[in-house]
Amino acid sequence: MKKLKKFSLALFLPLILIGTPISYADSTTPENIILSAANNLFADVERNKDVYVNDISSFYGRVDEILTPIIDFDILIKSITGKKKYNDMPVELKNRFKLALKNQLIRIYAKTIVEYANSKITIISASENKGFYLVKTELSVGKGKPSFQVIYVMKKSSGSWKIVEVVANGLRLVKSLRKSLLPEIEENGIESVVSRLESES
Repeated sequence: MKKLKKFSLALFLPLILIGTPISYADSTTPENIILSAANNLFADVERNKDVYVNDISSFYGRVDEILTPIIDFDILIKSITGKKKYNDMPVELKNRFKLALKNQLIRIYAKTIVEYANSKITIISASENKGFYLVKTELSVGKGKPSFQVIYVMKKSSGSWKIVEVVANGLRLVKSLRKSLLPEIEENGIESVVSRLESES
């Protein structure tokens, strides 16, 4: 996938260090969701890294389990396309868009987390404001590289906290996705972009 691969790892890495559905269900606050789940995911990769290195596709299902319960793809797509385009989109096309985008991200996330399996995440602060919960963290990726700050913006959906934005060292994931995909959407139409994403999955 040409567009998404160009994004900084600083934008992709934070989302894949969140964790498993089990840890998510057992946690009661957004910061506990992030911290406990990240530790569980690191442990999983440590146990199975040789398998994942030899066959990265075997990790896709695991990453899918992580992404589905913790990211609000409806808000993500609405932020990419704009409210009007999102509201005008048929339900079937929205579902195709969500699945195609998720599948693309899964492949990028899987490769990145295997490479950065020894990373450590630390909660710096957490606060709630106008229905959004901001969890500020510091991510240490090791390998002599400097740590960087990551802010998770979360919002409750169907009673569960879900990520709606990630800001890594000032870089916004949603803004980057919008900058990458919106020009193509405006030029070729949403269905054309969705079809391209599907063909690359």
